[in-house]
Amino acid sequence: MKNRVLGAVVALSASVGFAESSQQQPMNVVVITTDQQRSDAVGAWGHEHMVTPNMDRLVREGISFKRSYVCGSTCVSSRAAFYTGQFAHNTGCYGFQEWAHNRSWVEEIRDAGYYTAAMGKVHHYPATAMMGYNERLYTENFPDLTKSYDDYANYLKAEGQPSPCKILTQGGDWMNKHASNAFPLEEKYHVDQFVGRMATRWIKDYEKEQPFFLHIGFQGPHDPYDPPQRFLDMYADKEVPLPRFDVGGLAARPPQYARFMEACRNPLMFDSGPHFGVWAVDLTGMDDAAFRRMRKHYYAKITGIDYQVGKILDMLEAKGLMDNTLIIFTSDHGDNLGDHELIYKWLMTEQSVQVPMVVRLPGAARAGEVDDGLFTQMDVGPTVLTALGLEVPQRLDGSSNWKRITENDRSEVPDMVFCEDNYLTMVRTDDRKLIYYAGQPEEEYFNMEKDPWEEHNLAQHPDYAREILELKADMLQWLTVSRYLGSLSHINQPSGKRDKWPANHPEDPYILSCSPKTPEYRAECDRIAAEARKK
Repeated sequence: MKNRVLGAVVALSASVGFAESSQQQPMNVVVITTDQQRSDAVGAWGHEHMVTPNMDRLVREGISFKRSYVCGSTCVSSRAAFYTGQFAHNTGCYGFQEWAHNRSWVEEIRDAGYYTAAMGKVHHYPATAMMGYNERLYTENFPDLTKSYDDYANYLKAEGQPSPCKILTQGGDWMNKHASNAFPLEEKYHVDQFVGRMATRWIKDYEKEQPFFLHIGFQGPHDPYDPPQRFLDMYADKEVPLPRFDVGGLAARPPQYARFMEACRNPLMFDSGPHFGVWAVDLTGMDDAAFRRMRKHYYAKITGIDYQVGKILDMLEAKGLMDNTLIIFTSDHGDNLGDHELIYKWLMTEQSVQVPMVVRLPGAARAGEVDDGLFTQMDVGPTVLTALGLEVPQRLDGSSNWKRITENDRSEVPDMVFCEDNYLTMVRTDDRKLIYYAGQPEEEYFNMEKDPWEEHNLAQHPDYAREILELKADMLQWLTVSRYLGSLSHINQPSGKRDKWPANHPEDPYILSCSPKTPEYRAECDRIAAEARKK
């Protein structure tokens, strides 16, 4: 297996012009994810209020995908889609359901001979599942110090520290602070500092001959917005952008928007309240000063993560791994942060579903380039597998973008991307956006070119009826094909292949490994049709 992996890396090295010395080294993969980071929270992307020197370094040395979209607009549903490589209608994880029983594409990498490890948040249930990793350092939201499997909670207990979330939220005035306060313990006890240190140490200590796949999952900037004080101090004199409210307000939106904010003010309106009430927040009556304060705490939490990203990059460099390691930086969803009079995620505004995506190739090939095409996180798994020279299982809903990343092959840019969460389905094209509410009378349709803030819902406008129907037809085709491939009897097996159609029908778009975007696909279809005629 090692020869197979090495051979793929050698071929890859030649294809993207790596230095001769790196061609004999196995290729590693590091995936760094934040939680709840908006796409406009990276300084190098033109957002001068952000203090992100190390994310900026990745932008300088990598390829920026500025139109990257998640496949679930809440933490768990997004991560389930990301690592299973399947949409919610195949995994059953539309919100906070269990999904660890599904096979992840990390298992393909582990089975190929790579050593796989996860440092930090993966966010799956049941929590003790390994999810294809040989090694796990487990951390979660809102540490519960009564359980034994959370490594961050165990660290706090071993140090004699209380739960910081409990300190923050049970002081009697949490609702007045709008989910924001400085971290109440020493900086070293902050979960993001803990995860960063452990990831850096893991890289430093790694001495195995096997190439590795390393997931690093930061908990922030997910609420509570609780940066250590020194990172908050960096924003003391900075001007930060204020939220933008819609012209029509929440009243012009489907009722789910106001209902969500009502639930945020009183989380017990859901079936059960959140642990320690951490995410309860009320934006009603907030003035500009309060919004600036909240946003500065959020941005400072990102800066704290950025500090640890720098430590991770420095360690990779010190170990001589930057020339043979693929680095992917992204987030699981965004945060409205007051835009549209909304907080957090859940609903499919651009601020919720569009996230940073930066890919740094080994040796920093294509450094500093920007890809302005649509990108879906559903394609991350197939892309990583292709990069490692491994077969992409047919069960995966996405497709490889590796030629797009290494050669700027535009045939791999999707025409549209999809996102599912609860009863919402989003279809996003270059300039249109449909949000479909299953079983509900409302839907939303926006001309994103003319209305990037989604303030004018065109769903009931007669001039757009035809194109809405066409987009729904595209959604139906996507859904039926994906559901068929995702409901196989052997879906959790490594290959995950379906039964072939009789005589392998010449118009079957999933024959062998052909893609309908390539001349090879049509040639293969013609060959099969000719053989069928001979019979």
